[in-house]
Amino acid sequence: MHALVINKDYFSIDKWVCFNLKSLTSNMALSEMDDLKQQVKKLSQQLQQVQEELMQMQRRINKSDNHTVGPAKLPEPAASSAQAVKRSIALQRSVESFIGLKIINLVGIVVLLIGISIGVKYAIDKNLITPFARIILAYSASAVLLLLSFMLKKNYEGFSAILFSGAMASMYFTTYGAFTYYDFFSQILCFIIMAVIALYTASRSLQYNRQEIAVVGMVGAYAIPILISTNHENYLLLFSYILVMNAGILIISFKRSWKLLNLLALIITWSFFIGWLLARYKEAYQFYAVVFMSIYYILFLLSAFAFTITRKTRLSNQQLLHILINNFSLFISLLAIFSASSSNANAAAVTAFCALLFFSFAIAGNNFFHDEKVLNRIHYATALLLAVLWIGIQYSGLTITMLWMLLAIIVFIIGIITKTIWPRLAAILLVGLTLLKLVLLDSIFFTAVQKIIAYITIGTLLLVLSFFYQKFKAVLSADDENKTNISD
Repeated sequence: MHALVINKDYFSIDKWVCFNLKSLTSNMALSEMDDLKQQVKKLSQQLQQVQEELMQMQRRINKSDNHTVGPAKLPEPAASSAQAVKRSIALQRSVESFIGLKIINLVGIVVLLIGISIGVKYAIDKNLITPFARIILAYSASAVLLLLSFMLKKNYEGFSAILFSGAMASMYFTTYGAFTYYDFFSQILCFIIMAVIALYTASRSLQYNRQEIAVVGMVGAYAIPILISTNHENYLLLFSYILVMNAGILIISFKRSWKLLNLLALIITWSFFIGWLLARYKEAYQFYAVVFMSIYYILFLLSAFAFTITRKTRLSNQQLLHILINNFSLFISLLAIFSASSSNANAAAVTAFCALLFFSFAIAGNNFFHDEKVLNRIHYATALLLAVLWIGIQYSGLTITMLWMLLAIIVFIIGIITKTIWPRLAAILLVGLTLLKLVLLDSIFFTAVQKIIAYITIGTLLLVLSFFYQKFKAVLSADDENKTNISD
């Protein structure tokens, strides 16, 4: 019994110990958990601090990128330097190509022609060959150049074009020498030979698609009348021949955009015609002069628009210059024809006619060529300039001053109504011209009454003009800015 009691006590003690151990371990676990929680909190706080520091550093980097020209972008200088090297190499190659394909070939042809001419001159001086043999030798050299151009066209088209141009130039001058120095050809036969050479050169230029060949043919063709001229020229035949040449150039204009060819033809033709009007014109030729002048003007006007019409492109600056030269050549020709031996009445009539003509062109341009704003402005400005000139020719004294001022006001009002800048600028220039005339010329020749009238009238008009400009300045400036933004 006693032993049994002991065992029972033993078991009770064991349970007590186990219970205490469990409570102790649980207390230790709780304390450790609390420690771990505190450590986790500390670590999370440290992590948040590190994240905030990283965010601040990122903001600083972004600010430095916004305010500085990224020095950290290291690959860009290498790329830019590589691009610079490529540009330098491309420039060197283009210069080398220009020298090799253009300059050397051209110099070679010139040197060859000089060598042939020196050889022929030496043979002539030493009487080694007869005149007939000299011409045959020159034609043979031209034929050799022509044959070489045919042989090399397939593989060396650029070089072949240069050889062909040299051959045609040599044939031109050989034919000229045979006619001028040795009388081997009559004037008619020489004309036919040179015309055939010119036509053949023009046709080959289209096959080569090279403008320089066409220029050689054109210069040679226009040089024919000068080279074979005599003291008894047939002007009707001369200008008919030039008309045929210009018609051929017009046909080329519809196929090729060779602006230099058209411009050279324009300058050469009008130089011929105006030079003849100033030096040899007589009133007996008036009808034919007007006919040829009108046809020339229409042909060159069409040639300026030819490629633009066929290809639906805008006019270039060179084409605009072409049209401007053509317009003023027409005006000068009309003055030379109708004012050669007459008073200022005909000159005023011609000026008024041209002013109305170009003004009508400007109106037609606004309707049919609305996109060609520069061309329309050129026609308006030309018409305005001729109107100012017409007033100066038709009137005198105080009337000119008053009409110029009135015209300036009208143009300025048009600029305000249409909300366009250039008429207002033109009006200001005309006002300046009027004041300059008033101060420099009118003050010398006007009477006291005329001076009073002129100064008071012009001063009043200028004040009124300034008032309306100040009144509508804000509206005009806003419209000008809107037009600029639209055009941009």
